[in-house]
Amino acid sequence: MVEKSRPNRFTEVLGEDVDNAFKRLASEVLKDGALTLKDKSIIGLACAVAVNCDSCVKAHKKQAQKAGANEKEILEAAAVAGLVRMGSGFNTAYAILDEREPHQKIRHKSINDDLMKETQRRKDSTPIPRKPDGYMATIAGKNDHNKNKK
Repeated sequence: MVEKSRPNRFTEVLGEDVDNAFKRLASEVLKDGALTLKDKSIIGLACAVAVNCDSCVKAHKKQAQKAGANEKEILEAAAVAGLVRMGSGFNTAYAILDEREPHQKIRHKSINDDLMKETQRRKDSTPIPRKPDGYMATIAGKNDHNKNKK
């Protein structure tokens, strides 16, 4: 016996009318039209990735596979969704910049700017080894600590 999805179990608890309405809506939305069931299943998978719902991703992946989607199509859809999610994060993060003057440019100094200048000054052009700093030093330190434990 296949266990029903959580959304289906929830609509059943709400009552037969709500459950039937949800199932009719899903059936109407997912039927072939300008997009095939396969296309819609891949879109559903991407949306599940974008809203960060693990159980939804699993369910939509299964449906997409049933509808004929291959692994490459599923992975590309998930990658697009991840890109959209990252972009929405950047959109939200832009609020940090709302207080600055209009058209004010921010110059971000590259980690390698000083190293490149120093390397250009050196005759042998050998890059100068650089140790991690900031949070990377913390990560590197944790990794070193974990290695010592083993």
